[in-house]
Amino acid sequence: MRAEVPAATIGPEPVLHDAAIIGGGPAGLAAAMYCGLRGLRPVVFEAQAFGGQLVNLYPSKPVNNFPAQHEIVSGELARLLAEQAAHFGAELRERESVEFVGGSDGRFMVRTGGCETLARTVVLALGRGRFSPRKLGIENEDRYAGRGLVYHLPPAAEIQARRVVVVGGGNTAVDTALALRRVALEVTLVHRRTGLGAYQHSLDRLATSDVRVLTNAEVVELGGDGVLEWVHVAVENRELLELPADLLLVSIGQVPNLHGLQTWDLSLDLHGSHLPVSPSMQTAIDGVLAAGDFVDYPGKVAAITTAVAEGSTAAASIERHLKAGQPHLRSAWAGGGEVR
Repeated sequence: MRAEVPAATIGPEPVLHDAAIIGGGPAGLAAAMYCGLRGLRPVVFEAQAFGGQLVNLYPSKPVNNFPAQHEIVSGELARLLAEQAAHFGAELRERESVEFVGGSDGRFMVRTGGCETLARTVVLALGRGRFSPRKLGIENEDRYAGRGLVYHLPPAAEIQARRVVVVGGGNTAVDTALALRRVALEVTLVHRRTGLGAYQHSLDRLATSDVRVLTNAEVVELGGDGVLEWVHVAVENRELLELPADLLLVSIGQVPNLHGLQTWDLSLDLHGSHLPVSPSMQTAIDGVLAAGDFVDYPGKVAAITTAVAEGSTAAASIERHLKAGQPHLRSAWAGGGEVR
């Protein structure tokens, strides 16, 4: 006997938000804050903690490239961005993963954990998605994961290492090595190329520090009795080096994972792990904007300040659209030009 499907419960009409912002990193939080400033009603969904990579990867990393802040801990910057968005009226939904997005004609539905939220526009501020750290790819790597080998910088209060090896050559690796030298007895930075890719300011600080720098070098072996005690580093044209280490931080990038987008009812034309946008942060889909590390356009510079600016631009585009009463945001990629 077929069971009867219960009738749908009739409840109050759900709130129609002006913008559903998916992703709570700097771009998403900036979009929410600027929407609030403009009198709009945004809601922000973040699968982890608000702040994106600032808090979920490197909560104790010093940030020195954010305007008006000589230096600020990344976790603190994330907190301030979230507080400011909430102050201007944004609804923040932390640790609420988006399962589905779809809609048209000025109404989009966002589903999270069985709950549905309606919005007139959508801002995709997905960063690099549910990223996973890029690994060294050596034989016994997994054995020491969490036992001295880490891919995310622990909170400052948890760092008790004395001898540290940092792998990487970008801004995060260099700045992290400098920060760890404040608490560790010795720090060695290992990079597989000749030149480092950090800002010149960071390179100047590194040059005047006592952080040991090994270039054209790779970590090839880890060892220790149950926990990490040493690493072997192969340096070009030199013999194998054994470095004592009770903390190995691998900072060689993240592997993006945006596979969940495939189940959404949005025809996104991704270029690898990035989405092309117009100068006003519009995608090729009416009513859908994007900002942050997820987007790409000629001349883009990946930085926190860039993400904040893109979030602001997305909010301005939404306001112009809603004030004009247009059923859709016109897409510059479809020949529509800028929304005015």
